[in-house]
Amino acid sequence: MAQLFESFTIRGLAIPNRFVRSATVDNLGENQEVSQAQLDFYRELARGEVGLIISSGLFPSLDGWAAPGQVGIHRDEQVRTLRRLTAVVHKEGGRVVAQLMHAGWFGNPELSGQSLVGPMQTVNPANGREVRALASQEVYQHVEDFARAGRRAREAGFDGVQVHAAHSWLVSAFLSPATNLRKDEWGGSAAKRSAFLIKILEGLRRECGPDFPLLIKLGLRDYHPQGKTLAEGIDLVRAAMRAGLDALEISEGLEGQPFHHIREAATRPYYLAETRALREAVNLPTIVVGGFRRLEDMQAVVEGDLADAISLCRPFIMDQHLVRKLRTGALSRSDCVSCNGCIQEMHRRNLHCVFRSGLLTPPSP
Repeated sequence: MAQLFESFTIRGLAIPNRFVRSATVDNLGENQEVSQAQLDFYRELARGEVGLIISSGLFPSLDGWAAPGQVGIHRDEQVRTLRRLTAVVHKEGGRVVAQLMHAGWFGNPELSGQSLVGPMQTVNPANGREVRALASQEVYQHVEDFARAGRRAREAGFDGVQVHAAHSWLVSAFLSPATNLRKDEWGGSAAKRSAFLIKILEGLRRECGPDFPLLIKLGLRDYHPQGKTLAEGIDLVRAAMRAGLDALEISEGLEGQPFHHIREAATRPYYLAETRALREAVNLPTIVVGGFRRLEDMQAVVEGDLADAISLCRPFIMDQHLVRKLRTGALSRSDCVSCNGCIQEMHRRNLHCVFRSGLLTPPSP
């Protein structure tokens, strides 16, 4: 029986415990590069004994840029600044994976100078902005953008990469029948809608080598009435495994309500049905996010073999040393109440818990 504080591996990468920091758009970068504020934040996560840190989403091409403080991984020159981040984590004994995230219809044309892009021409219902359909050759170009971003991640010292294929971002939009009505090689059936992600994984394996861990963050099903089903999501995971996938973080796919995955006031896990269904279908290292606050819930998932690890987002904004405190018995739960005040602070480029006075001052046990 697995235990929360024992190690596990993902394609040879030894992870000291079953806690994962889920990727968070921290919006703390400067000029597309890593800032001192980010270095300080990641250092504390590593010191706080987070088993695996997944980086804030790094955009692999300029049209995927979403926020002014987001860091890019679309130019070779950015390897230098990203290497500073991995060095800080590794010095503290931590492990860190680079998340590759293209914003799709949540991009920011004012920042990037690029049009919003997606699988089809549409209007983003969240902001009313027009989205341009990518031509087939442009989709191939974006596949190569992801692959080259993975190569840069390895050169920068990351321990693996994670493709963000959830939450209505670009890859998620290609996977959903609600937002992908194409009739070419990139749409028209579940298999063709999956082709973008599958080719990205194949490209990453080619560029990063046979020993580099490849992860995805995926909504096994869409929370949208016309979205993909759980069965389609599980079939997608099987195809991704054949393409080189090493581990999966379960979240949600296309959202009928924007940012539904960040559920206000949720303090109990909310993706366990999907996790259980996947566990019964495939044998794959699995991480689950969403609503974990109490130690007993975390233990129940790992010790009950529903997942190999649990991931947290907002609790680590509140307290980067949460894992250490749980291990030593100083805490039995996160004090995070899921108020989402930190999300508003993130938009103001000042990510911190609203109940705390400083970004790196952990709350008292």
